[in-house]
Amino acid sequence: MQNKFFLDKDEFSRAISMLPLISIDFCIIYEGKILLGKRNNEPAKNFFFTPGGRIRKNERFEDALKRISVDELNFDISNKVGKRLMGIWDHFYDQSAYDKNISTHYVNLPHLFFLNKKEFQDLDLKSGESDQHSRWIWLELDNALVDDKVHKYIKQNIKWIKKNII
Repeated sequence: MQNKFFLDKDEFSRAISMLPLISIDFCIIYEGKILLGKRNNEPAKNFFFTPGGRIRKNERFEDALKRISVDELNFDISNKVGKRLMGIWDHFYDQSAYDKNISTHYVNLPHLFFLNKKEFQDLDLKSGESDQHSRWIWLELDNALVDDKVHKYIKQNIKWIKKNII
């Protein structure tokens, strides 16, 4: 049975053309480095970006936090001590996932958290052509700020982290 809130490509493109999307991103730090994945899909295709995803219709925020973290990171961060909402930021893109002529507006809710050694060792990140990210890297924060392959919105997150946390 199909989810009643699942939209096909045309319906989703129409929705994106008229409405903002709400997303959660994870700024994950371990030993002074941030986890970034090279995106396979638009918007921001081929840029390094933090893991994350969209909140679905009728999905509670905490449920979305759990679902997205399990999907992207293979562990639940919804109850992690020390996670921190970094604010509410707008992300604007000239294209969308399905149409280069439809812009996308995300209302983004980035969360910061630091991994301990066990969590780092237990990470099981999905990557490949059929996944959201083709590969994962850990970059020193200062290096990420000057890397042209790191998306400008991630650099914005890193500047916030350096100003407010580190």
